[in-house]
Amino acid sequence: MSLFTRNRRPFRDREGEAMVEQLLIAWTRACEGAELVRTVDTVTGPTVIPPKLVDITLGPPTVLIAELQPGMIPADVVALGPRIAPHMNAYGIRVEPIGHRHVRVTLIADDPLDTLVELRAGRGVLLGADEAGAAIRTEPADLPHAIVQGTTRSGKSVWTYSLLAQLVARDDVLIAGCDPTGLLFRPFAATRHNEWQSSGLADVDAHEKALRRVVEAMDDRIRELPDDRDTLDVTPARPLLVVVLEEYPGLLRVLDAGKSRGDDPGARVRALVSRLLAEGHKAGIRVVILAQRAEASVVGALERAQCSLRISFRVDSRTSCELLHPGTDPAIADAHTTALPGVALMSRPGHNLTRFRAPFLGGYREYVHAIRDAS
Repeated sequence: MSLFTRNRRPFRDREGEAMVEQLLIAWTRACEGAELVRTVDTVTGPTVIPPKLVDITLGPPTVLIAELQPGMIPADVVALGPRIAPHMNAYGIRVEPIGHRHVRVTLIADDPLDTLVELRAGRGVLLGADEAGAAIRTEPADLPHAIVQGTTRSGKSVWTYSLLAQLVARDDVLIAGCDPTGLLFRPFAATRHNEWQSSGLADVDAHEKALRRVVEAMDDRIRELPDDRDTLDVTPARPLLVVVLEEYPGLLRVLDAGKSRGDDPGARVRALVSRLLAEGHKAGIRVVILAQRAEASVVGALERAQCSLRISFRVDSRTSCELLHPGTDPAIADAHTTALPGVALMSRPGHNLTRFRAPFLGGYREYVHAIRDAS
């Protein structure tokens, strides 16, 4: 008989053995149902073999060590986790590779993202906390271009508040962009960032002017690059320019409505944004596109391709989720249409699709005070 443990201590009591037996049966059936198996042809017909459990630690949390079958990789278990977890009587599973042939599977009893994530000071900027409770942090200069979508009351605005409140406190960051709502940039009125921003719809042309100024700054920076460098070092003298495009699809619709013969402001703004996305990274410029839905007719394939950080708060349909996160398990995409405010999916280079909780700064009042206090 294999040795199993309860809370890291050996045991062989009947209760424990019964629980272990139930887990073994549940694991086998769950893997078979999710098709996490190796199929072997035998004289009696095909035989399916799931990853073999070689150790079980009864919790909480319960931890399983599984030996992968030939041809399997840890990512296979991760991908099928949403299908396996319910049949293990768990909300979800966390999968960690152990060497080349084993994985540690932790059964998550409850949704770890049900509780608020406090905005705490630390290295770089806090983007959120994942299902393991680990902080997702990055230095501003390491941010890629980003696109963030989410329906009304999904938590997208609160996440944006927390991001800008962290960036505004840094002297090596300048916040630029367009805010047709007039609310996001309103607290910046008396700050050094204001001259790089356009706000409201009273002067629609101001949005094009603001973006053109950023593009001109980008061209200047690229011309000034040393002969042996292809990227700009971010410093207080040459700060990172974070270009926030609030409700970008709505802004484009307003600009397109003003189109006339020989004058197409929407096309010009699209061209300016395309240049920033294509060339801005080397010049210390990052674009953050905010939208309720990153619909293909407004936020095109070029924009989505250039934005390697993609975040979806609650969306209205599976299709909306798949626009930013192609290949997402349909079960995950469907579940995300009812996600709690502040819970989002994140795609980023070098990582699997991550479900996370946004840091909570507070409401608009707290955001206004944070911007003014930092300035």
